[in-house]
Amino acid sequence: MWAVITLLMLVMSSAVGTTGTTGLPFQKIRTVNITNNLGANIELNVHCKSKKNDLGQHQLPYKGFWSFQFLSNLWETTLFYCSMNWEQISHSFDIYVEARDHVKCVVCQWSIQAKGPCMLNRTSQKYDICYPWNP
Repeated sequence: MWAVITLLMLVMSSAVGTTGTTGLPFQKIRTVNITNNLGANIELNVHCKSKKNDLGQHQLPYKGFWSFQFLSNLWETTLFYCSMNWEQISHSFDIYVEARDHVKCVVCQWSIQAKGPCMLNRTSQKYDICYPWNP
């Protein structure tokens, strides 16, 4: 019995990876795209993590982007957070919060601006869902 439960838990665990990541039929592959919109000649350094996965540091030129994919966990508590810095400025933000984002997007597109990150609104097709940086 415990072997079946353990096997089931392994199958249902969330995964981060590239295209082809699979899970249970009702699980969706989520994609987060991060675009640097800080301004010309400003490079954005992004370092994203979850509780289980460190996605490493990425340098994005102006208008450059980086993306990652994952499967949400069954408990609907998936969280990815990123530290972001440019010039002499450092901020952090929870780039994917299951409770906040699972209805808004399967492909979550973020525009990083000095005032804070803004998500693409599927209805307006504008980056008008904006949040403040984490305290």
